Order: sequence, then structure tokens, then C-alpha cells
Amino acid sequence: MTDRLSRASSPAGIDDDLAVLWRDASRDGPVARALMANLVVYRDCPATEQIDLAAPVTQVPVDEVACRHPSRVIVLHHGGQPDLCAPMGASVCILLSGPPTARFGVEQIAVRSACAEASLPSIVRRLALGDIPTSVWWTEDVSRSTPLEALVTLGRQLVYDSRHWNDVRRGVLALAPVIGHRHAPDLADLNWRRLTPMRQALTQALAPPLGPIDARAVRLRVRHRPGDGALAWLLIGWFTSRLDWSDADLPATVEEHAEEDAVLSVSIGAPEATHITATMNGHHVRVEYEGGLAPFAIATLHETDADAVAAELRNLTYDTALRDALAALARRVISSGSP
Repeated sequence: MTDRLSRASSPAGIDDDLAVLWRDASRDGPVARALMANLVVYRDCPATEQIDLAAPVTQVPVDEVACRHPSRVIVLHHGGQPDLCAPMGASVCILLSGPPTARFGVEQIAVRSACAEASLPSIVRRLALGDIPTSVWWTEDVSRSTPLEALVTLGRQLVYDSRHWNDVRRGVLALAPVIGHRHAPDLADLNWRRLTPMRQALTQALAPPLGPIDARAVRLRVRHRPGDGALAWLLIGWFTSRLDWSDADLPATVEEHAEEDAVLSVSIGAPEATHITATMNGHHVRVEYEGGLAPFAIATLHETDADAVAAELRNLTYDTALRDALAALARRVISSGSP
């Protein structure tokens, strides 16, 4: 069970108001302050829109993530404007979790900003704590709300979910400058995480004794359920980067299907080679061969979005495979205009 203590504040009074909340939280017993990272949660908010900074964020599981991976959470409700200026308002909160005998609290700061992008680093640095990593969680659709370079390159890690992309092509192009930046953060895509069992199954399926793949002969047919086009194109990007396919000639097709159970499927064929089909649903990835080889299955991940985000925050590593897949897709988009 999680309790929430909140207090209206101002940009200049955040630290003092947090101190008051910590005193209130410890009146009924000791409360440990849990802290592993800074987590900047970005929310699009037009400058003219009125919002309640003290209200919990309901569109994404911010509180659940904070309790799974204790962080100083900075929720940035931002509306872009041309002027350089300070935040317009603030609210502070402490989330209390754990059993009565071992309670711990995490801090959450909500800030309202309507300023130029160049002002954001100073706002975040003022609130972030030193000696711990900073991650930026971009909760918006990247294809519609382009990540702000000044903000996302400030952190060690950029967390996002390509499942929300309305336009895969625009999403890939929006991330291209981030990938190429000299201070590029580690990328953590929740959708790429969902694709992990499929990639593991295909790696096993295409391993010896089948022998090496002839990249010139392989043909793919990828099918996805409605709303999971980004998942299909991430798989195409992975194959493209691993097999060094040219941007001009992509030996793959992507189709949407109406099957209820299957999330994603891929058929792999080549002349004089075993035909392979891998199908992923909510429980497993099943690989079947056209021939005498026995099929096999790999279990899929069963986790909430909060579990997935917290796991990525703990895993501060550079994902070369994801970066290469996105870079391959970006080259294809630039050269051919698709996906």
C-alpha cells in the first residue's frame, strides 16, 4: 500500500517544503529515505493549459515506478515557448510504501514550465541530486512530440515506448539526432524489451546445425496485430543491422493481420534452406520448421509497464543492438521514405 503526502510549493521553496513533508511523514514512526536515481518524467502540456500539479499522473505509472526503483522523481509539465524563464509553479510529494515496521519514502517534485528548450537543463540541474544517475522518461508519443535535445542528452538514459508511436517513420526520424549526438544517452525502448523473446527465439532457430545465413537469399514476411507496427519494424531493423542489408533493396514485407492471439509473426525463407516461422503471443514464441526439425517455444515476458520501466532504470547499459536497429531504420527512411 502506498500513501501520498503532498504540499503546494514554489520553485524557490521546494527543498524547504520537502523537509516539512519528511517531518510529517515520520510522526507515526521512522521512515527511511530511499534513493537510487533521479528520474525526470516529461509530460507535454500547452502553455495555456491549467493543471493541478498536486494530482498524481494517471496516464503512466509514475508512482508505481518510483516505488519499484526509488528515485527523486521530477515530473516536468512543459509547454514550449520562445522565452528563457524559470518554472511557473511547483508541488512536492512524498510517496510512502512498505510495511508499517519498514516504511520508506521517495520524493516527487512536479514542475510547471513554459519556456524555451534552452532553459530546461538549468531547471533539471537545480532539482536533481548529485552522485546518482539521471534518467529521462519520455512519456509522450515520440512521433508526435520530438524529444528535446537539451533535455534528453542531460541524462544517462532515455526511456520511451515505441508502442505508442502513431507514425513509425516519424518516430525513427525523431530519434535519429539523439542517436547521433556526441552525448547520446543510453536508449531504453519498452517495445524493444517486449521483442526480446522473439529475438532470442530467432537467434536459436537460425543457429547451427542450420548453418550460417546467406543474407542475399533470405526473405522475410512479418505480420503484426493492429497497433504493433513499431514492433514489426524494430524486428526488420534488427535483421537489417545484423545482415547488412542495403537501404535500396529490403527483402522483407510487413503486413497487419486480424488474428486475435498472435502479436507478431515472421516467416523466413530462402532457396535451398529450411523455412522457419516464429509466432509470438501473450505467452510464448513458438518456432516451427518446414521439415523434420522439432518445434520449440520460449516464454514471453509477463510484466506491467511499471515493472518494465523499473527494470530498465536498473539496467544502465548501452544497448548496441537497439541503436544499430534504429540507425538501420533511419537510413532506410532517409533513402526510400519508408517505413
